[in-house]
Amino acid sequence: MVKYIYFALLAITLAFSSCNGDGDHGTVEIDTDTLTIDTSLGIDTTAITPIDTVAVDSAGYLDEEEALTTKIEKTYGVQWDFCDCVVKNDSVNTAILETDDDNEIDIIFARMEVIDQHCKELLTTPNTTPEERAKHERKVRKCLKAAK
Repeated sequence: MVKYIYFALLAITLAFSSCNGDGDHGTVEIDTDTLTIDTSLGIDTTAITPIDTVAVDSAGYLDEEEALTTKIEKTYGVQWDFCDCVVKNDSVNTAILETDDDNEIDIIFARMEVIDQHCKELLTTPNTTPEERAKHERKVRKCLKAAK
């Protein structure tokens, strides 16, 4: 029992002595137009990329969905509509299941890569909760029904 008390006292002492508040913690100054970072602590700021102005709304708040769309389009090019992606992915999946020819499978996989490049935004659709998954499934069924 005495060992546990000594251990607890040691842990508390270390916690308080390591968080004494002394020392330079650096400063971050935020202005409406610029961001200044005090680099005296040796923080590498070259990896920080500025947020596109397109992604900031008129009130100055970041529109995360728009920022993600802009980033995806800069990286992968123009993105297709949700329903276009769903229909084309369904078509490719059906073609893979219906063919046994290796040459045709290579052509299908090449087409899948093109579709994948233009449908990256589809992967960012939130579907982590059961409600979001159900909504996504309804939206997919609606697209497939409209295509037939």
